[in-house]
Amino acid sequence: MNANLAAGTADALEYELPLVTAELGAALAERVLDLEAFWLPRHERLPFHTLGATNYYDITANPARPYEHLARQYNALLLDCFADLYGTLVATLGEHLRQPASWLAGAALPGFHIFGAHREFAARAEHDVLHGDWFTRRDGAGFPGNPIHVDTAHRALGVVGLIGDRSADDPPTLSFTLPLCLPREGAGMKLWPLGLDALAHLDRAGQLERLGTSATRFVAYRAGTLFLHSGTCFHQARGLPVTPGDYRITLQGHGVWLDGEWRLFW
Repeated sequence: MNANLAAGTADALEYELPLVTAELGAALAERVLDLEAFWLPRHERLPFHTLGATNYYDITANPARPYEHLARQYNALLLDCFADLYGTLVATLGEHLRQPASWLAGAALPGFHIFGAHREFAARAEHDVLHGDWFTRRDGAGFPGNPIHVDTAHRALGVVGLIGDRSADDPPTLSFTLPLCLPREGAGMKLWPLGLDALAHLDRAGQLERLGTSATRFVAYRAGTLFLHSGTCFHQARGLPVTPGDYRITLQGHGVWLDGEWRLFW
């Protein structure tokens, strides 16, 4: 596996890794809830927040680009409150991938998605939108939709990796989700066997049509179990909370292969 990942063939990367017990996950979720005063609102009306800076809100389609400032501010808080969790994450990834893992210098640490319950989060076909359309809606009063996307977060940060002795605009990547608290109806990720290249020749309507007719599969999340994948195939979060009192709280992050290590960030 080492050789494949270092050679840039990480598309098949996908694992479920027990990281913490369900009981510890619940305790960590309570810690996130206790830090509500520090949550960053990500919608003007709906109960969606992050605890931590993230590239797709604080760089992409955000002219103010507060990412670096927020990363410095929140990294200290996150490390102070979740040091053991971050230590376990780095150690587990390094052990399982048999490659070193560390933080990407100057970037935000993996942080938390926090969804409270709202009836508008109920899944509907019209919520299935591409990332570009989601970006145009995300700051409006209505529900912006649930984006179907591939992960290109390293591009937002301007990261160029190395494969052998040559530069790579798209070095090997990974993405991960650690569920800590899930809605009672369950939650997970919907995945397509298609990447950007498969849809590049189509306009947005054609891309949605192709995705709508493609076979998909669903990975059901388990509290405390890390879901790790390459991020290079289209995917979509499923199972946002709709029942009052429910939350969906997950630790989210990405990795990019850089200088012989997996550099982790959000």
